[in-house]
Amino acid sequence: MKTYEALLLVEPTIAAKEWPRVGEEVDRIVKRHGAAVLSVVKFGERKLAFPVRKSNRGSYVVAYFSSPEKALGKIKADFQLSEVVMRSLILTHVGELRTAPPRDFETAGPLPPKTDRPGFVPPGAGFGGGGFGGPGGPPGGGRPWEDRGPRG
Repeated sequence: MKTYEALLLVEPTIAAKEWPRVGEEVDRIVKRHGAAVLSVVKFGERKLAFPVRKSNRGSYVVAYFSSPEKALGKIKADFQLSEVVMRSLILTHVGELRTAPPRDFETAGPLPPKTDRPGFVPPGAGFGGGGFGGPGGPPGGGRPWEDRGPRG
């Protein structure tokens, strides 16, 4: 049996409020296919580059387990079907098991209110008043149709 490392992106509310549920889910999935969980480590919560399952934030969890190679495909499929795990990446692990997140893993703090962000423009302020032609004019730059030159 080989040792594998699974990097899991977990729903942030579940990881924060129901941490034992994450461990139980990993344990359930891995043991179902004849493997053994070695450790589960929470790395922290981060803001995501793009929404995953309609969530802009996610908690990273690293799980180490030993498994026969034949069961790895089934374990990956079960992680994809899990309601707790949003994304997963499973790699062969060589070396020591991590017991804590690395020091350079920056965790996300609370998001500031939108009005405090630099470059914030409130809705309805500036940038014209309607559509392609500017404020109140016809489409195409505000010139009347007759002034556009010959067609044909």
